[in-house]
Amino acid sequence: MITFNVVKEQHGWAIRMDQRMMTPFWSRDLAIREANCLARAIRCHGECAEVIVEDAVPSEPLTKTADTSSVAA
Repeated sequence: MITFNVVKEQHGWAIRMDQRMMTPFWSRDLAIREANCLARAIRCHGECAEVIVEDAVPSEPLTKTADTSSVAA
């Protein structure tokens, strides 16, 4: 399983995969959105992926944006 960890860094937020850091983000929401996009892309190829957010409230959704690609026009 591939795990993307959204963590607080000294100058903002970052996504970590193992010990590697990806692009830093100014806000937690932007980091979560990017981590979800990465996980969704990996899942499309049949791999298991998860997003873990540092200091997240269990009832808080990991994304606030709706996936409009599946909505019929």
